[in-house]
Amino acid sequence: MCKLRHVLVMLVLTSGMLYAQPKLDMQNEVDWGTVTPTGPLTETQSVKYRVPVKNAGDSTLIISNVRVQCGCTTAPIEKDTLGPGEETAINISLNLPTGSGSLSKYVTIFSNDPSGAHVLRLKVDVQRPIQLATSFLAFDRVSVGNSSRALVGVTIFADTTVIITAASSTENVHVVTPMPLTLVKGQSAEIEFRYTPQKPGTFNIQAILNTTLPGYEKIELSGYGSAFPAPTKP
Repeated sequence: MCKLRHVLVMLVLTSGMLYAQPKLDMQNEVDWGTVTPTGPLTETQSVKYRVPVKNAGDSTLIISNVRVQCGCTTAPIEKDTLGPGEETAINISLNLPTGSGSLSKYVTIFSNDPSGAHVLRLKVDVQRPIQLATSFLAFDRVSVGNSSRALVGVTIFADTTVIITAASSTENVHVVTPMPLTLVKGQSAEIEFRYTPQKPGTFNIQAILNTTLPGYEKIELSGYGSAFPAPTKP
């Protein structure tokens, strides 16, 4: 009887050892929401977040690799081996693009968790202090001697007043919108350019927005198209 009890105890212990498993416990997403970067475009700007990581299993968790999607993201882990119940963290840093818009990246965490790799999604909506609807001057279909217009929308998100002047070095291009423009946070305006070609063929337009916002003193605009011969009179 004693021998049988000993065998049963060994079976229970062995069974427990066989089913002991590590379990990676961490969030699935980091969302910074809308971010308005400060400082000039020439400086690298980033958002950061410390992501907690826990071993919720009953055996040692070994994190073998933390793989980022691209060079704009870094994700060093503070500790790669965790006993049951232990915690660590991954320190996320995501570089922001020079433009505005939504950005989504992924970080993949590989470990000995039998459920497989864990994917962490990174989300941020970049809202630059000064935002253009486009930097391309899209002129309408144009013929020699007739003017064509292009509109550039601009919105201010900076916590300051911004003065804007527009100019073009291209011949036969002029700015219709009265200058300078003075805009405060939340205000938008459209800047109208007019071009009158003097000969048929392709054309390239260059223009500049000069602003008083530090880091955004000069914003380049460009456009191109084709001018058609003037209609012949009957």
